[in-house]
Amino acid sequence: MTQVTVEAAFVDRGVSIDLSVPSGSVTAIVGPNGAGKTTLLHLVAGLLHPTSGSVQVGDRTLSDASRVVPTHRRRVALLTQRSSLFPHLTVLENVAFAPRSAGASRSAARERALEELAAAGCADLASRQAHELSGGEAQRVAIARALAGDPLVVLLDEPMAGLDVSVAAEVRHVLAERLRGRTALFVTHEVLDLWTVADRVAVMDAGQVVESGAVEDLLTRPTSTFLAQLSGLTLLSGVERDGELEIAPGLLLQGLSDPGQPLIPGGRGLAGIPPEAVAVHLELPGGSPRNVLSAVIVSLEPRGAVVRVRLEVASQLLAADITTQSVARLGLHPGQAVWAVVKAVQVRLYGR
Repeated sequence: MTQVTVEAAFVDRGVSIDLSVPSGSVTAIVGPNGAGKTTLLHLVAGLLHPTSGSVQVGDRTLSDASRVVPTHRRRVALLTQRSSLFPHLTVLENVAFAPRSAGASRSAARERALEELAAAGCADLASRQAHELSGGEAQRVAIARALAGDPLVVLLDEPMAGLDVSVAAEVRHVLAERLRGRTALFVTHEVLDLWTVADRVAVMDAGQVVESGAVEDLLTRPTSTFLAQLSGLTLLSGVERDGELEIAPGLLLQGLSDPGQPLIPGGRGLAGIPPEAVAVHLELPGGSPRNVLSAVIVSLEPRGAVVRVRLEVASQLLAADITTQSVARLGLHPGQAVWAVVKAVQVRLYGR
């Protein structure tokens, strides 16, 4: 069992954490700047020692009041925004460094390195020098190196920050594949990372975990202000039905399937809907719009020239940005039954 249990405080940074990460779970750590996310990772990695409490992996105590296991003996891998590859080594030598450090023979380490490079889609880079790699290539190699040492726990601190959108999508796909079934903590500020890579999420604020649970549950029904703002309340979950997403029995939502995380027949899925893609009507609209959803207004939040209208649809929450003039003209108010029309071309569907 590689469950991670952190019940520890670090007084200098005002952090007091109580978090349990189930074995084999990828738990996303989110929260505002200064919330203590990186401190949490450093406590698990051994870069910081708790003032009180303990850090455990499985039945093994890594840190407490009486002992601290050195970082290199924790079997914990830390991946950050910087790939930190050794510039004087080839890609293959960089990745082989991890199993070699764990005691593997030179030939066994090279074989293990080649396996991880292939799994990360960069076996063709094996003979390259680190300085010859692009940012995305370097990060994929860093993932391979982190996993080549067979860590019990993988820690990721915004590994895709600074990468171009298309490159970040490639790295995200590699992480989704390679972290499956592993115990990992993943600090991120991207809502898409939560859905495509993680299966659980923990929200930190002011040095404490204020909310945690399954990604699907918390993204569609968040209770913390930060997570509500992060998701924008524009996420609906359901089950794939003939290329569409069934968000309630008989209620189908059309959209464009994401090529990097496509819907799986009969599997769980998520619809990402930008608030500007949603229109609100008092009467059932005529014609044949593709996505027409019965909704009830939960709240209205002025945001300059627009009003963020929170809608409840099939026991889930949806957001619509409506002009102030339209809100006044329609006389929108909480508790009102309306129709939400969602533009299918602006809906992105993700499989799980």
